[in-house]
Parts: sequence; C-alpha cells; structure tokens
Amino acid sequence: MENMKKEKKGLKKFTDFALSNFVIVAFVILFISSYFLSPAFFTKNNLLSVLIQNSIYAICAMGMLIIIITGGIDLSTGAYVCIVVCLTAGLIQDGHGVASIFIVLVMALGIGAVSGSMVAFLNIAPFIATLAMTTILKGAAYMYQTGQNRRIDGTFLPKWVKTSTLGVPNPVLVMIVVYLVVLFVLNRTRFGRGIYAIGGNKETAYLAGIKVKSYLVLSYALGGMCFAISGILLCGRLGMGTATVGEGYEMDAIASVVIGGASMNGGTGSVTKTIVGAMFMGVLYNIMNLMGIASYPQMIVKGVVIVLAVLLYKTK
Repeated sequence: MENMKKEKKGLKKFTDFALSNFVIVAFVILFISSYFLSPAFFTKNNLLSVLIQNSIYAICAMGMLIIIITGGIDLSTGAYVCIVVCLTAGLIQDGHGVASIFIVLVMALGIGAVSGSMVAFLNIAPFIATLAMTTILKGAAYMYQTGQNRRIDGTFLPKWVKTSTLGVPNPVLVMIVVYLVVLFVLNRTRFGRGIYAIGGNKETAYLAGIKVKSYLVLSYALGGMCFAISGILLCGRLGMGTATVGEGYEMDAIASVVIGGASMNGGTGSVTKTIVGAMFMGVLYNIMNLMGIASYPQMIVKGVVIVLAVLLYKTK
C-alpha cells in the first residue's frame, strides 16, 4: 500500500512537471522524432538555418511576451518588421552607416510608446490600437519604398548578419543578448515585477503604488524595440529593403508566447519557455517542409498545436 502511494505521488509529480513544462517536453520529443521523420533534418546546414531563421522570430516573441504579460497584445509586429526593413535599408543606402541602426531603434521605441499611450491614456483596447498601428505602419512602408526595393548588398549589415562571432552566428548571438536582457528586466527589476502585477490585477497594482499607465507605455515601447531588432536582422539577411515582408510575424510571436505557457489574460509568462516555443514552431515548420507537407496543412497543424498547448496548460 505504501509503495502504491509513493508510485502515485511520483507519477503525479512527473505529470505536474510535464504539464508545467509542456513546451520543453514537446520540443525534446519533436527534436528526437525529427531524426526518424527526415534524415535531412540533422545536417549541419539545416540545423544552422533553423537556428538562425528562428532567432529572428524568437526576438519578436520576447517583445510580444512583455506586452502579453500586462494583459495586452500587439498586432502590429509584422508591420514593425516591414517598416524597419524598409527604413534600415534606405538609411544605409543614403550613407548613414551604423547610425541607421540607432535611428531605427529609437523610431521603434517611439512608435511603441504611441501604441502604449493609446492603450494607457486613451483607454483604447490593445487589439484596436495596434490594429490601427498596423495599417499606419504598412501604409508608411509602401509610401517610403515607392514601389522599389532598396538593395544594400555589400554593405556592413548583410556582411555582419551572415557571419559569426566566436563560432556563433550573429543573429543567434543577438537573440542570446536580448534573452539575457529581457530575463533580467522581467525577473530582477521593479518594472518587471510591476507588469506581472498589472497583468494579474490592474486595480490592485495601482493601489500598490505601481505606475500602471507609465509601465504600460514602456512595455509597448520595449516590445517595439524587440520587433525592430528582428526587422534589422531580417534586412541584413535579405540584403535589401522591401515592403512585402513581415506578414504573419504577429501570429508566430503570439503562438510562441502561448505555447510557452503565458496566459493571454496577463500576469504570467516565461522568457525561457517563450524562446523554446519559438524554436518548437521553427522545428515543426522545418520538418514539415522537409517531409513535403504543403503550406495549408501546415497552418492547420499550427492551429491544433496552439489549442492543445492552451488546453494542457489549463489543466495544471
């Protein structure tokens, strides 16, 4: 009888761990399964390609996480990426060099602050505020491009993005730096604790002395900077500026955050699990491509995975 109780207790601990860390368990299972699903998956070139490509999505996902923790959402992620790709290429083409990066990052910070101000001070629902910003940014990107792609092949950005530092591809290195910064901000700063409190209960956070409106503005601004970093890296990978990029980035970012266990109601979320969520989605897409599965069935699989993740986390 005592052994049975111990076995049940051990099984419950394992089940609780598996449910709490669903994305990590699922990623390990998927990664191992990929070896049997396609021999091309474990080639060096393929693994590097998956890692580099999804480091860009992971940075977007970290920006989205900051906003979702507050109980908000940003649907303008793809539009940020679009206009940042266009502006970065244009500024580099005009001879602004490295300064182009800082100009674009400051611009993204300002755009995020505008979105955050609409949510915090004008009481516009995040869905509506960021949907409006999506239209504004996409329109601005097309106007800036004037129908022409701006090529920056041979300049410093494509060269840097396509090379490595100490054996680590530079986009991956940037993802690691952003991860460490976001991890520190969320877990070790007053701001980080504040946005978790805001997502948990805005009224209680206000009564506890947290500057709710200021924190909301800052969360959208920081999210915007993460989206901009992704756009800069994408610009370097493409070697040009074009207004046709960024489609679906917001959905992939939201999917990564949700699969990583964050609640869309706010108050919870892990930056580590969010990155694993982004990599999970990247590996899933990659293995389906290698297996020759068409894009439409891939969309169905993606939707099923998101629903399954939400249901499993609800059973914790």
